[in-house]
Amino acid sequence: MNSHKITTRKQLQGYGATTYQARVLTQSLSPVATQGKTYTYEITGVIASIREYLQRPRIKLVTCQKLESVLEALLNQLGNIIAIPFGKSSDLEISRLAKNLIQSMAKTDQALAELKATAATIKGKYVELSPD
Repeated sequence: MNSHKITTRKQLQGYGATTYQARVLTQSLSPVATQGKTYTYEITGVIASIREYLQRPRIKLVTCQKLESVLEALLNQLGNIIAIPFGKSSDLEISRLAKNLIQSMAKTDQALAELKATAATIKGKYVELSPD
């Protein structure tokens, strides 16, 4: 993938959004690339779009819950880390080990998020094919 984290409408559907919601959330965004015949969008733009959509006054509870789960999945895919001040410890060895542990956990979380993104893409493709 690119240095930018990207997602597709099918992936959003795999995370739980409806076809309509995936289209509305990405409608105002410019695609950054294509994967085959599918447009890809920056995750940060989709996150902002979801947060803006959730501010609507007449949104239903079920829709809100679905979009919250999609938002959580996208945030996990970004892999943002909150720094913990281990450097203030008097034992430098513990500080170094704690920093290594956090970095390893972040890599593991990132790999898990990427696997979930792949699973969501596959799920989104099969949701479209299944008769309702």
